Amino acid sequence: MSTTNTVSPVTLQVQTIFGVRSKLESSLFFADEHTVIYPAGNQFVLANVETKSQRIFRCHELEHIEAMLVHSDAAIIAVVATATHGDKESTTVSFYDLHSTIGKKKRTFTIHDGPTTITSIALSHDAKHFAVLECGNREYTLSIWQWQKSRLLASIKLGQVEGVTVLSQILFDPSDHNYLSIIGRRYCRFARHTEGNIRIQPSSAKLDQYDFISHAWYDPTRLIAGTSNGQVCVLFNGDVQILIDVVEGREGATTTLPRTLSTMSSATKSGARSALHQHQQEHLDTSRPSGEEVTSINTVNKGFYCLVGGKRLVHYSKIADSWDFAKTREYVVPASEGGTARSLDDELAPSQTLNDKQQMNNEQVMWKVAVSPKEEHTLVLTSKQQIYSVSDIAKDHSAESGEAFVLELVFNSYHQSSIRGLDIGVHKPLFVSSGEDHTVRLWNYETNALEQMRLYTEPVYAISIHPNALQIVVAFASRVSLMNILVDGFSTVKEFAIRAAHQIKFSHGGQLFAVIDSDIIQVISPLYLKVFHRLNHGQTIKTIVWKQNDLGLYSQSSNCFIIWNLETQSRTYELKTNYRLDGGLAIDKDDRFVYIASDDGLIREIQNEKIKYEVKLPNDDKPSYLEMFESNGTILCGTHRGSIYVIRTPFGNAPHGIFHYLAHSARVTHIVVAFHEELVISSCEDGVLMLWGTHIKSTNKTDKWTSVVLQNQKRFLSLPQKIRELQTEEEELKRDHEYRLQQMETTYLGDLQRRTDMSENERRHHENQIDIQLSEKEKEHRDFETKHTHMRENFDSEKHRIEKEDRERMGREFHKEEELIHLSQKMMEDNEFRLKSTEEAGDNEVRDVKEFYQGKIKETEKELASLKILNKDNLKKFEIEKQNIEHDVEDEQLKHKLEYEEEKKRLLEHNAQLTKTFKETLEHQVHALEAKKTEQNTTAQTYKKKIQEHNNRVQGMTQEIAALKNEITERNHTVHDKLDRINDLGLKNQELEKFQYVLNYKIDELTRLIKPREEEIARMQNQLLKMTSEREKKENELSQNRFVNVGQRRTLHAIEEQIERERRKRKEYDSAMRRIKNDILTEFSDVSDPKRTKDAVGHLYQKHVENDNARSIYTSSDPNDGMSEEAIAQDRQRMFLERTTANLKTKLSSDLSATKANRMRIMNENSLLLQELNNLREELRIVRGRLQDYEVARQTFGERGVHSTEALIQTLNADAGNYAIRHRDNELMKEIHNNQQEILRLRQRLTRTQAGYKASDQFLMDVDENDDTANVSIIKLA
Repeated sequence: MSTTNTVSPVTLQVQTIFGVRSKLESSLFFADEHTVIYPAGNQFVLANVETKSQRIFRCHELEHIEAMLVHSDAAIIAVVATATHGDKESTTVSFYDLHSTIGKKKRTFTIHDGPTTITSIALSHDAKHFAVLECGNREYTLSIWQWQKSRLLASIKLGQVEGVTVLSQILFDPSDHNYLSIIGRRYCRFARHTEGNIRIQPSSAKLDQYDFISHAWYDPTRLIAGTSNGQVCVLFNGDVQILIDVVEGREGATTTLPRTLSTMSSATKSGARSALHQHQQEHLDTSRPSGEEVTSINTVNKGFYCLVGGKRLVHYSKIADSWDFAKTREYVVPASEGGTARSLDDELAPSQTLNDKQQMNNEQVMWKVAVSPKEEHTLVLTSKQQIYSVSDIAKDHSAESGEAFVLELVFNSYHQSSIRGLDIGVHKPLFVSSGEDHTVRLWNYETNALEQMRLYTEPVYAISIHPNALQIVVAFASRVSLMNILVDGFSTVKEFAIRAAHQIKFSHGGQLFAVIDSDIIQVISPLYLKVFHRLNHGQTIKTIVWKQNDLGLYSQSSNCFIIWNLETQSRTYELKTNYRLDGGLAIDKDDRFVYIASDDGLIREIQNEKIKYEVKLPNDDKPSYLEMFESNGTILCGTHRGSIYVIRTPFGNAPHGIFHYLAHSARVTHIVVAFHEELVISSCEDGVLMLWGTHIKSTNKTDKWTSVVLQNQKRFLSLPQKIRELQTEEEELKRDHEYRLQQMETTYLGDLQRRTDMSENERRHHENQIDIQLSEKEKEHRDFETKHTHMRENFDSEKHRIEKEDRERMGREFHKEEELIHLSQKMMEDNEFRLKSTEEAGDNEVRDVKEFYQGKIKETEKELASLKILNKDNLKKFEIEKQNIEHDVEDEQLKHKLEYEEEKKRLLEHNAQLTKTFKETLEHQVHALEAKKTEQNTTAQTYKKKIQEHNNRVQGMTQEIAALKNEITERNHTVHDKLDRINDLGLKNQELEKFQYVLNYKIDELTRLIKPREEEIARMQNQLLKMTSEREKKENELSQNRFVNVGQRRTLHAIEEQIERERRKRKEYDSAMRRIKNDILTEFSDVSDPKRTKDAVGHLYQKHVENDNARSIYTSSDPNDGMSEEAIAQDRQRMFLERTTANLKTKLSSDLSATKANRMRIMNENSLLLQELNNLREELRIVRGRLQDYEVARQTFGERGVHSTEALIQTLNADAGNYAIRHRDNELMKEIHNNQQEILRLRQRLTRTQAGYKASDQFLMDVDENDDTANVSIIKLA
């Protein structure tokens, strides 16, 4: 910060930055494992990848930056920039600390006087040496510096004499800080620094076809380099060892683009310097294939990442025990960052220009790849100011994937180009922005999060948000839309036919908004959705501002300023100038002072409709936007260079101060101030948003923040009394609420206890049934396990016996395997169909029982749920009333606390700012003294350099003579080595011919073994067909018997019920007759007395008819009284029949379970057999594949010999696998034979079980007939 006064009315401090300065390609580095550093505007941002937090410091060199480099281990950053001192231009290097005191400058020195182009820079592994490769006067200069002492260690010039045309990059050896690698077009050499000299090591490698543009050290002996035509080379001692083509689907012809000299030059240069660069490029340019160049290489553990054409990031892994690399993953940038919002037109608007269409179609280009020191994170910087990460970096990369993986955003999605619109809400911590990337974004400045984003198909020119932050107005190329802000997006309320409105502004109350329609201002109501006023300015309007009372407007064009009265729709003041008013407009809180900015760098103050004072910005800056602090009248001025000036007002109160802040790297487009004036947001044409925290020195700000607080001012005065009243009401409501809760609890507990008892009884009944079924199931399982173990033992014994017999017959049976596979497939389909039918029948029976009990359970659960819902509704009502009362009380208390805390915070910040300003003045004086000292040192060093250059030339000539002699001797050695290698290759060819003869013999032997196996497979398939037909017959018989059993069970159940009814009737009838007979015997023992008989008849009538005492007859204590011997015999016969029916039922159930178990066992065995057949088919496919491989190998041996020992080892392994295949096939054929015998045994057992099942059915039919006759006899007797 620079200033013309010592005390600033408003102090700004950057809090958060949304965006990246992407014009600088190599601008993304890791400071540590989880912190990434990148430039944004004229600031450096250190962002944590895990927590998303930011630390920011200013850097003056970012305004003219050429290149930057970060050393994560030493925690330093090197910034190469151009500095201008009067008419002279020089290149300086500055080093900043990133560890203890972040942003502290550790060293600055000049590396070159005069115009030059920085091609590449590098830092050694121990961060002691700093290397620079620069281009000037049609030749390159490589210099090595000891930056901690600002001392030049050595330098060398590289030109066409040394075979250099275009150089691309330099890097230090990862283990030696005196050893460098230099790459370029048809050039790859190594440089050694010794005793103040740089010696380029000679190389005999032929690199005429390689154009190296990027490289990285893989280990101290090898490096990986990328070329301009999509190739990656592994170099050993400057010679290409392995060549990898990273371009897929390459065709013959490729289009070419000019290759520029420097890849790290800045976007903004002076006129003389750009002319010099153009002259150098004309001399050194050549062609490069587009979309194929490997622009970046980053080595990782056991592999490397390479960036191909800026569109694909490819990961290669190293193959063990070799220097070959295999492609494992490929990553691309996502096609779009958000869903396209709803638009009324399917096509683009007619007003959309060609540039806008091309900008939408431009794809993102990946510029820089950064890998963390421990390789936990991999980030990618794109040309559209986005930072992506490789999300699956921790996954296994062993398997090659066909599709490309999509990168994911690390932080928020930033604007991709210039920001045209910016506005902030009042009632919510939200602000909106729009840009030339056709997006509308809603941000939260408290959480620093992007709440919503929508991408549209046409340009977005301007945007404004309602003070309540519930509505926005967006100006598109073809319309102006009023939208509601929803949770999941924006919904259009009304669209107005206004084209290309470049500014929109809501009034302070939000009841109106103004839209610029070329030279007309349209004032629209968002409530009535219609135009209220149309004001004709007469010229194309650039800026509009509302008055504080919302009854007027200020409008400004290129040379005209007008004040409007909306009540009369007339002009109250008009000012026409002879200079352009392109710098913005600002009004104070009382509408007394108006400040306008022009293109001549002046800000003018208008008071009482007259221009009173003028203020000019320093350093020939031109204002681009003005914003006012209402509390103390301070102006914030954004400029075309990206700086922000804080200017004290009014200008007439001398002395006035101008305070400068480094902010953006391009023109500032908007500045907004929050209503509480603790936050300032600025935007610019480079797509970066900056959030500034403010500290106001002296303020006249009142307590009336918003209209909501103003309306509730009277309510605040009576707040203590209302709080006491609400507390008493709250206690009464609590007591009433507790009493009601107790009543409801008692009733609810009674109903709940009754319902729970009922449900518990039903649950116990269901559990008992389930336990019985589980016990039966466990018993069946144990029986099955015993049978299975017995069968398995028999199977193993038979298997061992048959294996010995079938070793001789295996050759003949292999031919029949294919037919057996086809038959097994048919059997599997038939078995699955039958299995489904049997399972569906059993499931239907279980489902009926299950639905009956579930219905009862659901009825009880519904009743319980209804009672619970009633209770919850009552509780919610009381809780809502209680919460409403508590919230009102808490809100009032919190407001008083916040006022006290803000006053305390303001005083603390005031003290901190005083100490900060004192320190800054001291640091400024110290820097001035250091600058003088460095200038004196540089003049002394220039004389020393001239002396050293003469000495270096003499030493260089002597070293070149020695190097040429060494090169001659080395070439003689290489000739002898090549002759020895030719002799070795001849011996290897003879050995390979021998192996070819052996392989042909093995192939013939395998073809002879295949034919008998196929015949055996066909025979076994015929056997399977016969077995399936027999199995189908048995299953049909079983299904018929099952249906017969079901019918018999139903008839038996009906007969039992009828017997039980008749038995009850007979028992009642017998007991009644016995009682009547006893009464008759007792009453009519003496019939001779007529009076007594008459009395006895009356007594019997009164007892059995009038008094309905007949029931006493049915409830006698002794049922056997008066029974005859015939009745006793009938009861005995009935009991006998009941016991026999019960025995028949148990026998029937046991037979059914046995048949079911046998059926399931047969099905399981068939499934095992099918599984074995599938395995045989798979083994046969593998054998045929091996045969094809042998045929291919034989052809290749005939055409070209094997050139490595690995191929010989593979052939020997293939021969060794033939015996394993034959052994496995023998075992499979034995298992098939054993399964055939097991199926025959099961078939015999099934016939035996069916014979026993039919006998039991016949017995049941006889019993049913006897039961019918017995039933008839009982009915007749009754």
